[in-house]
Amino acid sequence: MGLQIEWEELVDAVLNYFETTDVTLIGISMGGWLSLRAAAFEPRIKRVIASSVSYDVNQYNGKLAQKMADKLFTNKRESVNKSIEKQMAKDLYYAWFVNHLMYVNNKDVPVEAFDVLRTFSAQNLHSDRVVQDVLILTGKEDHMVPYKMHAMQVKALVNAKTITERIFTKDESAQNHCQIGNIGLALNTMLDWIEKYETNRQDIQFYSVTSTTFK
Repeated sequence: MGLQIEWEELVDAVLNYFETTDVTLIGISMGGWLSLRAAAFEPRIKRVIASSVSYDVNQYNGKLAQKMADKLFTNKRESVNKSIEKQMAKDLYYAWFVNHLMYVNNKDVPVEAFDVLRTFSAQNLHSDRVVQDVLILTGKEDHMVPYKMHAMQVKALVNAKTITERIFTKDESAQNHCQIGNIGLALNTMLDWIEKYETNRQDIQFYSVTSTTFK
C-alpha cells in the first residue's frame, strides 16, 4: 500500500471504531506532518502534538534549488535515480534514509520514494484549516529537519485555537530529531500540555502516529 498523505482517512476509521469524538493526536517525525494534515480535515481531533514536524520538504533548500529539483524530477528521472544511488554508496546514513523511505512507501526505486516524500508539502498540509490546540516540539539541532521549518510551521497555523512552541536545546540533551537523547523530557512536556488543554479526561483517547506505522 505505502504511505498516503490523506491521513484523515485512516484517523477517521480509528475514531469510528472507538466511537470517540474528543482526541489528542500525537505525531512524531513524518507523523507530525500527518497529524496536522489529519487535524485539518477531522474535527474530532481536538488537540495535536507534532514532534519534529517537517512543514514542507520541498522548502528545505532555497527557491533556486527547488526549481531545479522540480525540473530534474520531471525530465531527468533516470539521472536523478542514479545520483541518489551513487550518494547511497558513499554515505551510510543517506543509504539508511533512502532505504527506509522506500520501505515506508513500498517502493523499489529510490526516485519513486522521493516522489512520495515531495508530496509532504505546505500546499498539501493545509495548515490554515487547523483550528485545534497545537503543541509543536522542535530540536534546535535536528539532524533531519532544518530548524527553519519550526517558524514556518508556526506561522502557517493562522487559525489554530492555540499554539504552544517548545524548542529543545543541547543543554537538555534533547536538541536532536524527535528529542532523541531525552525522550523523557519530551513526554513530560506532552503530558503537561495535555493536562492543561484537555477538557474531559474520561472521554479522551490517545493515538500516536509515526512515519513507520503503516506500510
